[in-house]
Amino acid sequence: MYSTCTFCHASLGRNEALERFPVGRKVAFDSSKGRLWAVCLACRQWNLSPLETRWEAIEEGEKRFRDTRLRVSTDQIGLARMRDGTELIRIGEPQRPEFAAWRYGDRFRARWRRTLLWGGAGVAAVVSAKMWGSALLGASLLGGLQLPHALYALLRDGYRSRLVVGRFVDADGSMYVTAASLDGAMLVSEPDAPGGWGIDVQAIRASHPPGRFAPGPAATDKTVSLTGANGAEAARSFLPHVNATGGMSQTVREAVRVLEEAGSADALFRKIAAPRSGDGSWRLTGLSRQPADYRLAMEMAAHEEAERRALEGELAALEAQWKGAEEIAAIADDLTLPMRVSERLERLLKDR
Repeated sequence: MYSTCTFCHASLGRNEALERFPVGRKVAFDSSKGRLWAVCLACRQWNLSPLETRWEAIEEGEKRFRDTRLRVSTDQIGLARMRDGTELIRIGEPQRPEFAAWRYGDRFRARWRRTLLWGGAGVAAVVSAKMWGSALLGASLLGGLQLPHALYALLRDGYRSRLVVGRFVDADGSMYVTAASLDGAMLVSEPDAPGGWGIDVQAIRASHPPGRFAPGPAATDKTVSLTGANGAEAARSFLPHVNATGGMSQTVREAVRVLEEAGSADALFRKIAAPRSGDGSWRLTGLSRQPADYRLAMEMAAHEEAERRALEGELAALEAQWKGAEEIAAIADDLTLPMRVSERLERLLKDR
C-alpha cells in the first residue's frame, strides 16, 4: 500500500480510523463519484487513491463520519475529527466554488502564508545585515547590504538547478526537468497534438533520471515540446512550483471563475497558449508570467484532468505515480543514512 505523497514525496502518515485505508492523517472521500484521497499535511495536495478496495474504504469512511460527534458540515461538505486525530472530509455534491474552497483554498493560502513568512525573514536578515554593516563596515555599508542578497540568490539558484520537478519519456528516450527551467517554460498552441496545446521547456537527457535531486547542474539541456500525456503530466508537476507563492481566498475565487468560463482543462490551456506565427517565429506565453488567477486555474484544471483520466480506467498511470513517489522517497531516505545503518536495518528485517 502506497504511503508517500506523489507531489512532494513526504510521508502521508497513518491512521487507525479506517481499517480499509490506513494511509493519511487527513482523508477525503466522495461516495457519489467513488473518489478517495489521502491529503498530504506537508503540501496540502490531494492524492487520489488508485486502490481497488476504494469502495470498501469509502463505505467505512461514511460510517465513521456519521458516528462521530466532532464534526462540522455544510449541505454538501463536512469535516469530522476521529479519536486518533484523523480528519475525514466528506464530499457530497457541492458547486465548484464550494468544493474549490475546501480542496484548493487551504493549499494556496498555506503557500501564501509561507511566502509571507520567508519574506519577513528576508527583511529581518537585511535589517540585521544593515546594522552589522553599519557597525563593522562603516563606509562600505553597501557591500554589507548586498552580501545577504547575493548569498540568498546563490543558494536559491543552486537549489533550483538541482531540484527535479518532472520526468518524461518520448521517442528519443528519458529526460528530466529541473525547477530552474520553469522560468522559461512556455505554453504553446499545438493544433495537431491531443488537447491542442503543449509545453516547451528545457530538459536534460539521461538514461537513468535521478531521484528528487539531480547530481549537479547540467550544461546539455535542450528545449523539448511536451504534448499529450507528457504535456498533461508536465502541467500537473510544474504548476505547483510555478505557483509557489499561492494566493489568497479572493484569488482562488477568481481562479474558479476562470476555470468555469473555460469549461475544461484543454479549453483553458488552449485559451492561454500562444500560436506560431506565419514566419516560423514564436509568440510564446510563459507559464510563470500569467496572472495569478490564470496560473491557479491551470493548476486546478491539471489535477482535475488527471483524476478524470484515472476514473475513466487509466489507473495504471496513477499507480505508476504512487510507485515513483515511493521510490524517490526511498532514495532520499537512503541518502540520509550511513551505509552501516542501512545494512544493519536490512539484516534486522531478514531476521524477523
